[in-house]
Amino acid sequence: MLKWPWKKKSYKGIKIKPANTKPHDSYLIFQSYSEGFNNRRIFLELILPIIFSLLAILVLIQSNIIVTAILLKIKEINSQIAPMVAIQTGFNMTCLSLITSFNKDKNTFSKVQENEKGSVLKQLISSFAYCVFIQTGILIFGVFYNVILDGLFGLNYLKELNIFLKKFITFIFFTLWLSFIIHSFMVFLRNVILVYKFILVSIKK
Repeated sequence: MLKWPWKKKSYKGIKIKPANTKPHDSYLIFQSYSEGFNNRRIFLELILPIIFSLLAILVLIQSNIIVTAILLKIKEINSQIAPMVAIQTGFNMTCLSLITSFNKDKNTFSKVQENEKGSVLKQLISSFAYCVFIQTGILIFGVFYNVILDGLFGLNYLKELNIFLKKFITFIFFTLWLSFIIHSFMVFLRNVILVYKFILVSIKK
C-alpha cells in the first residue's frame, strides 16, 4: 500500500500533559494556615478584628474627625506598633527553628498516627510562617505609608476629590488596615499558646 508523503500524522490517543504549574509560596502558606480553621478561630482571628475596627471607626465618626487627622492617626499607629511587630516577628522565627529542630531530635509527634503526623506538624509550622509573612508585610507597608504620607497631602488630585468620597475611602482604608493589624496580633497570641503546648509535650517526653 502506498504512503502519501503529504498525509497528516495522526495524534489520536496521544495524551498532552499539562504544564506543571506550582502555586505561589504565599498561597501555600495561607492554604496550610487555613486548614485548621474552625468556628472559634474564624471568630477570634477574622471576625473579632473587624468588630474592633468598626467600633474604632464609629468613635471617629462621632468625633467628627477630619480626613487629614485620620491619615496622621494611621501614621502614628504604624510608628507605635513597628517595634512590637518586629519583636513578634523575631519570636515567630525563633519558634520555627525551635519546633523543627526539637521535633527532629525528640520526635514530639510520635504518639500521633503516622498518616496525621505530617499534617499536624505542617499546620503548626504554617501558623508561625503565616504570622511572619503578614507581620513582615505590616512593617514594609507601614514604612512605605509613613514615607509617602506627606507627599499625598500635596497632590492636587486628592484635594479636588469630593469630601464625602475622601472620607469614605479613608474610613474603608482605616478599617481594613486596623483589622489586618489586629488579625496579626490574634494569630501571634495563638502561636504563643501553641509553642507553650509544644514545649510542655516535649518536656513530658
